[in-house]
Amino acid sequence: MINKIKRIADNFSIDKVVKVSKFGNGLINETFLVKSRSGEYVLQKLHPIFKSTVLTDTQNVTLHLSGKGLLTPLIVKTKNKKLFLKDDKKGCWRMLTFIPGKCYEKGIDSKKAFSAGQFVGRFHDALSGFDYEFKHKIKGFRSPKARIYKLKKTLNKFKNTQKYRELHDLSMEVLENYKKIKNKEYGLPDRIVHGDLKINNIRFDEKEKAVCLLDLDTLGRGKIATDIADAARTWCNKADEGDVKNSKFDLKIFENMMRGYLDTAKFATRGEIKQIPEAIQKVILVLSTRFLTDAFEEKYFRLNSEQYKNLYEQNKTKSFAQMVLYRDFLKKKESVDKIIKNLF
Repeated sequence: MINKIKRIADNFSIDKVVKVSKFGNGLINETFLVKSRSGEYVLQKLHPIFKSTVLTDTQNVTLHLSGKGLLTPLIVKTKNKKLFLKDDKKGCWRMLTFIPGKCYEKGIDSKKAFSAGQFVGRFHDALSGFDYEFKHKIKGFRSPKARIYKLKKTLNKFKNTQKYRELHDLSMEVLENYKKIKNKEYGLPDRIVHGDLKINNIRFDEKEKAVCLLDLDTLGRGKIATDIADAARTWCNKADEGDVKNSKFDLKIFENMMRGYLDTAKFATRGEIKQIPEAIQKVILVLSTRFLTDAFEEKYFRLNSEQYKNLYEQNKTKSFAQMVLYRDFLKKKESVDKIIKNLF
């Protein structure tokens, strides 16, 4: 396997490869760290949901970010000057520059939350005036309605199964709570957003300062409130994404991430920031629908075999943990609203 990865890596415009190893804990793309004679690089096999056009978007956005002075992974072209390589099984491979540092899976403190918020503010700010039309689009990816519809359809498909009996009550709780949320994002501007601001997509340096964002495959146009809400979902939960017992929403972390964000996101409007608390509700519920749907279908997210015996158990556990987080957030929503009001 490693020899095959070396051969693939040798197709890119880098010095001779000396070592290849598995890298990171991503559940979507297969990722490897490549060491050459002159430096280190990240080699990834894209999940089939991503088409090669995603690399055109990555190339354009990262060059823009770099031109604005932000540190960002950059695409390394093949020796044939292409953005990607197709293997003999039509798998799509890309190589990125490696940015040293550390990513956290959970449990950041207030200092890191403030720094990460500052960097996301700079990221959004740098892209706020970038007039770019994205080539790669995943149908329904940014549509909560599409996620809700798919869960309903999946429930009907799996009726009279053991999975349905085990997941029915939680699915109904998710759907009923989603009905109660008003869509206040109507009328707010679409901006370029990261699309997956979970904490392990932020790289910190040795001084625990946030220095760049990783995993840019989900870049696209969306609502700033939703992007920040998605960040809050993982930054403010010190428990693992599948920890049903300990999932809680940390108000101190939220306040510090928002302080950092508002320190640098000078473009953001009052309307966008005021929408964040309700957006957090929506983001947690929508991710719950994703985990529930994937528990039924057992696809999309790669299996973490060290923790779970199959994709059903993995996604079922994560869907239950998300709803524990949601219930705790509802208890604290009034405090979240107050934090936003005091900061803005």
